[in-house]
Amino acid sequence: MNAAGVPAAASRREPTEVALAILLAALVIFAALVVVVPSVPPALVDDRLDIAISTMSALIALSVAWISWLRVREVGEQGSLFRAAAFLVLGVYNAITVIVGILDAEGAVGSSLAAPGQLPVIGGIVARAIAALLLIGAGVVGTRRLTGGLTARWLRFVLPAVGFLALMGIGLVIQPVLPQLISPDALARLAADPTAAVPASDNPALLLAQLVLAIAFLVATLLGYRLWRAERRVSDAWLVAGLAFAAFSQLHAGIHPGAYTSLVTTADFLRIGFYVALLLGMAAERRADVRALRAANLELLRLREVDATRAALEERGRLAREIHDGLSQDLWYAKLKQSRLTQLSSLTDEQAQLAREVTDAIDAALAEARQAVMAMRAASDDATLTDVLQRYVDDFGDRFGIRASLERDGEMAPLAPRAQAEVLRIVQEALNNVRKHADATVVRVRIGGTPDEVQVLVADNGRGFSPAESDLPGFGMESMRQRAELIGASLVVVAAPADGTRITLRVPAREIGRP
Repeated sequence: MNAAGVPAAASRREPTEVALAILLAALVIFAALVVVVPSVPPALVDDRLDIAISTMSALIALSVAWISWLRVREVGEQGSLFRAAAFLVLGVYNAITVIVGILDAEGAVGSSLAAPGQLPVIGGIVARAIAALLLIGAGVVGTRRLTGGLTARWLRFVLPAVGFLALMGIGLVIQPVLPQLISPDALARLAADPTAAVPASDNPALLLAQLVLAIAFLVATLLGYRLWRAERRVSDAWLVAGLAFAAFSQLHAGIHPGAYTSLVTTADFLRIGFYVALLLGMAAERRADVRALRAANLELLRLREVDATRAALEERGRLAREIHDGLSQDLWYAKLKQSRLTQLSSLTDEQAQLAREVTDAIDAALAEARQAVMAMRAASDDATLTDVLQRYVDDFGDRFGIRASLERDGEMAPLAPRAQAEVLRIVQEALNNVRKHADATVVRVRIGGTPDEVQVLVADNGRGFSPAESDLPGFGMESMRQRAELIGASLVVVAAPADGTRITLRVPAREIGRP
């Protein structure tokens, strides 16, 4: 809470809101300067700049209209449809202005400074009035879902622009009887000195119409701001800034009409701000769409990996059951028959030795089968790695008469199923090495972890070996290292003759909790 009892989070303003507030203050100050300071020219004559502004405005408005229409087709938002129709109207109006200049038809439509008429001013007011109403509608409906098919949406998209073209055609035919928003005297003074300010007293109807348009755009600005507060889309923030420019440009248009060829007014400069804001919003929306697409692709990849992992776990579970119910049972049966064979008194010494070797081979195969079943069940069941290792270490000690123990060093984060299976196989291989090569009486397994990694230690009191022999195939070191590399883990072996062996496995945090 602050001193006024308002939560601190509520009293802070976001950078976007601060920027919008600064923009509004700057627009108010600029309007006041144009009205109060006589030295600030309200207009200048520059045919190239005028055609450049009109061309840029047409291209940006039509581009925004098309992008908004694409959004309508993709997500079916009513607000996007209203905006698409509004910018299509503005794009058509600016395109007409460009075409008239290219065709040198200014005299026919009354847009020449030599003989200014009412149609250009009325056409601009009508186009912007339609756009303002549509933008207000966009702010009211927000992100509501559209109804009707694609044909109905297409008609609603183009109908306002078609209506505007029809009104312009009618206005072109009835030019002599159009309402006089600008008095004949004001038009004469405009033709004589286009850069001079036009007194408001000479054009009350024009000033009133532009004031109403300014209010309409301000309403659209407030509704757009509300939508931005709700949705937090960066393109909506740029649209709010653009609509603020548009609202104040209408006030400037009431001070000096700039609908005539080669005449560039302060209203036109503010409209540049409007269209630049639209352009930046369009670019920001494209970037946001690209980021969203990348995020969606990553999520799809993650889901694909999850599905692949689930399928692999199911297959491991199936193989574990088949080995347990099939191969293991057959091996037990073979061991039973072999045990009976070794008990025969008619066997020679050589045959008895061979029978014992076969029994040992069957025992080794049974041990491997049990290890495989345990590893695959560990990956497919919900048991933790520590629980599985505990069962395996206890079984190892019971079967081979080696004092084996498992120590837990703190809490360990759960490993991903694949990493868990590989760690178990590495520990199994290390214990097999102890049984086959170390002549050890004690073996200790310790498992623990930190926030950055999971650590597993296997240490024995056996005869050890020389470090130069650490890569001998008989010790299974290469197999353990390959398994460690598969999960991005590191394997460190420390050994010395008559001093036992220590194998340390470190699994990085990226393998913790990953599907």
